[in-house]
Amino acid sequence: MTVEPRRYEDPHEAWAALDTPWHKALEMAWESYRAGGVGVGAILTDSGGRIIGQGRNQRFASASPRLLAHAEMEALAALPPGKDRAHDAVLYTTLHPCPMCLGAVVVARIGQVRFGAFDPTWLGIEQLPDLNEEVRRRWPAVTGPLAGPLGEWAAVLPALNTNGSLLQAMETVAPQRAHRARTISHRLEANHPDTTSQALEQVWDLLTNCDQ
Repeated sequence: MTVEPRRYEDPHEAWAALDTPWHKALEMAWESYRAGGVGVGAILTDSGGRIIGQGRNQRFASASPRLLAHAEMEALAALPPGKDRAHDAVLYTTLHPCPMCLGAVVVARIGQVRFGAFDPTWLGIEQLPDLNEEVRRRWPAVTGPLAGPLGEWAAVLPALNTNGSLLQAMETVAPQRAHRARTISHRLEANHPDTTSQALEQVWDLLTNCDQ
């Protein structure tokens, strides 16, 4: 299911059309990139849409790098102790959760996950509910990826600061996207905009002229 069915030619129009949690998640991803980390951000909302948790990937944070400091784990840390309320929560994440983060989502009984882009490192992980009825019963309702240029932005952002496994997997399954990520990274090296919307203005032409 696609989150953003309409394609926008103007970055301001596309940005304005997104819900507030998506704004914040993408801003958290941009913060991670600007800090030298992996550009992934996550937001947790309650049943009324109020933001109750947030996180950005700090796996390679310069101050205190932590192996398991994924954006989703940071956001999920805000969950209340009881699982009943968690069932009504919605996790927004700019990149499809990895096995660790999906495990945390299932254990916590999060009701919905909305993601911006697939992670090429873990393609096929969305088929885990097919294992058995119990996994299927506990699995959240999953929506994504984002469509159009903003979905492309969510896909390439985690690859801008790294030559690690994600970019290597992208080179295998989506070589044109990997090339685009390198082109965007080169363009942004000279000027790191303060905000996500400013960054989008700078690379919008690369995001709109893509085949995948």
